[in-house]
Amino acid sequence: PFGTPDRWKAGPGEEQVGGNWERSIGLYRTSDTYIVKSKGGASTGGVLWFGPAAAMGTIFTPFVVGLTDVPTAFRSGHHSTFSRESAFWAACYAQNVANLKWSYAIKDVEQRQKELEGASVEMVAQIEEHFATHDDIAAVEKAYVDNAAEIVESLWSLSDELMFKYASGFVNDPPDHMSQMVGYPAWWLKAVGFHDGPPPPPTTPKCCHPPKPNDIEGSPASKSNKLTGKAAMK
Repeated sequence: PFGTPDRWKAGPGEEQVGGNWERSIGLYRTSDTYIVKSKGGASTGGVLWFGPAAAMGTIFTPFVVGLTDVPTAFRSGHHSTFSRESAFWAACYAQNVANLKWSYAIKDVEQRQKELEGASVEMVAQIEEHFATHDDIAAVEKAYVDNAAEIVESLWSLSDELMFKYASGFVNDPPDHMSQMVGYPAWWLKAVGFHDGPPPPPTTPKCCHPPKPNDIEGSPASKSNKLTGKAAMK
């Protein structure tokens, strides 16, 4: 109901019904996407923009071709083993959390993509200018490696932020807009027969003033408070 574009790989249900999903360009089980930007005459060389996992939930991270090594998060990890040290799992985790309330969460994902990728574009331009005048390859490498580490850290943080913001069907926007009840889209409610559901619960309790224990005949409380002897004759 929340508009996720992902359609999972067919299972037993699809075999019974028959048919096919359209194959989207940004497939959810993508291992990585990359763009190579050649730079004629650039002092630091071309730049590889690498996006681990599916393109919709990843952050494209720049790497200059002259790096002596690739950051650990981008050269380790495997689909068969979950790891918080892996850039792939950082992006995959964020997208899967976003899928729970996609039409809401994709706005947060896109905002983070805009911020981090925009900062990367600025970093690339600044370090290129710096290297042109200082010829300091160590500074170039440090800038790219630090930028990659910040992106991975931010992706893990994004997953936690999405979980908090959309937990249990609510929208939480602290401090003044917590537990916003947004429910489901009207079109989906009509499609699943929401209007044919059971009646709403009563707004007024059937018994507003239940008897106190002392008032119930035969209860231990009533027996303990029952007067006897001279007290009962008064």
